[in-house]
Amino acid sequence: MNRKKLKKKWILALKIGAGSALAIFLAHLFSLQNAMGAGTITLLTLLTTKRGTIKLTAQRLATFVVTVLLCSLIYPLLHSDFVAFGVVIFFLVLVTEFTNTQATLSVNALIAMHFFTTTTYDAAFLWNETVLLLLGITIAIVFNMFNDYRATTVDLVQKVRDTDTKTLELLAQIVDYMKSQKTHTHLWKDLASLENELQDFLREAIEFQDNTFSTHPQYFVEYFHMRIRQYHVLHALHYEIRKIRTMPAQAAIIQEFLEVCCMKVFEHEKPRLQMEILSEIFAVMKREPMPETREEFESRALLYHILMDLEDVLNAKEQFIASLDPKALALYRSDTTKQVIPVEEAMTKAVF
Repeated sequence: MNRKKLKKKWILALKIGAGSALAIFLAHLFSLQNAMGAGTITLLTLLTTKRGTIKLTAQRLATFVVTVLLCSLIYPLLHSDFVAFGVVIFFLVLVTEFTNTQATLSVNALIAMHFFTTTTYDAAFLWNETVLLLLGITIAIVFNMFNDYRATTVDLVQKVRDTDTKTLELLAQIVDYMKSQKTHTHLWKDLASLENELQDFLREAIEFQDNTFSTHPQYFVEYFHMRIRQYHVLHALHYEIRKIRTMPAQAAIIQEFLEVCCMKVFEHEKPRLQMEILSEIFAVMKREPMPETREEFESRALLYHILMDLEDVLNAKEQFIASLDPKALALYRSDTTKQVIPVEEAMTKAVF
């Protein structure tokens, strides 16, 4: 486990521990019954992101009303407390499943247990449970406001830079492979490893986005989505290249396209020139004389399919650029920290 992930886990544990303790302390201070429940509510709510906490809070309040109504109606009617509790939980599960609010079930079950332990359902008891809920989720919201955004931004920008560098290296290896067709290359193993890394980066970007109320961090989510899509295409390209027994003369055009053309595309530019060149290559290949042998025909067909894969890679890039909010790019133009450089400058060696 690297240092950054370890730091993140320490911060989460500290927030949950301190938040839960504070909730219980305040519940005792206000002389609330079932004071430990406030700590449990804080704990369960702090396990979500900031945006998730706000959404979960609204759901908790709505389903709390349902829980109170169910307990107030069912408990007095059934003589067996255990059966009554089971019936309440049964209906709560149905409600949360049909409303897609399963995350609230644990707290609602806790409230139902509090009803289980009392024989009165007067206004004082209901107010007590309401304050417990409000206290727990309020502390969770406050504690979830504290996040190391600067360090996370630095880390994600660095991951974007590293991904572009590795993509450059991968394409250089693909060109070399098309020239030499070395079977012992680690190219495809490296590609699979990078795909796994990108999945981790994407999860971090999504979590970062959900911990902010700005839409700007969506840049990172869209970026890693785009790279994953491109890597999937490159992975498929691997199998197509391996099927080519002898590289046709037209393969040199693709090699030059990868070596020269793509390396001039900056991260923030649409690959219009590259799409035009690719269209010209398609046109040239259509004008080529028909292959004379079956092997040449199969190799030419596979090469044509490789061009279509490269077109998919460029399309992924074009769609990514089109989806970007100009304000998101402007956000990174200001050098807010010595470690964070503008994204455009960081990506000057981007391939696609």
